Parts: sequence; C-alpha cells; structure tokens
Amino acid sequence: GWLFYVWGHSYEFRTKEDWDRIEDFCKTVSNRDDVWYATNIEIYNYVTAYDSLEYSLDMKLVRNPSAIDVWIRHKNEAVVIPSGKTVALK
Repeated sequence: GWLFYVWGHSYEFRTKEDWDRIEDFCKTVSNRDDVWYATNIEIYNYVTAYDSLEYSLDMKLVRNPSAIDVWIRHKNEAVVIPSGKTVALK
C-alpha cells in the first residue's frame, strides 16, 4: 500500500518562501476525489486493517477480518476488500 503523510509544525516555516511553498502544495492536493484526507487515528486504523489482510497460499483469495473496507492493487487494478469478506482475485 502507498501512504503519503504530511506532518509538521508552523514554527518550522521560518520565511515567507516556506509559507508560499506549503500553501502551493496544499492548493495542489486539496479538493481532489482521488485523495483520502484522514486523521492520525483513521490512518492508524486503516494501516492496521491493511496489515491484517489474510491471503491464501496461492494468492487467489484475500480475506479482510477487520471492520474497515481495505483497498489493494491487483494486476494494476484497484480492488476493494470489504469488511468481513473474502474476495477472489482474478
């Protein structure tokens, strides 16, 4: 899975150029349908659910024992593994 995590403190921005850079970045990544904006606990819960996925030995089945839907990439396609379900990977 991929995770791009942005975290920092305002005191780390010492110059106007620093602020301009972070504002430009925020404009670029804001209001996008393909970005999940999450809190720290949401990220923790999702990563925990992702790590709990159970694959069959032949990698053709994946089971999600968690209470959170998890997305994986299989054969370059996004596949959702619903909470509590087993999915056959084609």
